[in-house]
Amino acid sequence: MAIIQQGWLTKKQAAAYLGVSLRGMGYAIDLKKRNLANETLVLKKYGNRTLISIQSIDETETIIINEKKIAPHN
Repeated sequence: MAIIQQGWLTKKQAAAYLGVSLRGMGYAIDLKKRNLANETLVLKKYGNRTLISIQSIDETETIIINEKKIAPHN
């Protein structure tokens, strides 16, 4: 894998960086956009692409990709 020297990653690059599937990364981004999980991820829209801050990925302990794993908000 090539050394990443940029501040922002595409969904495909972020999935490869984390070693998860592209679908899983998409679920994580969707949960962030809906404010259900992954609050520490920093996203940026660039055209029709969503970019993820590599620093926010590194600083996030756990990235949730499954809505069922979220604790209920009672």
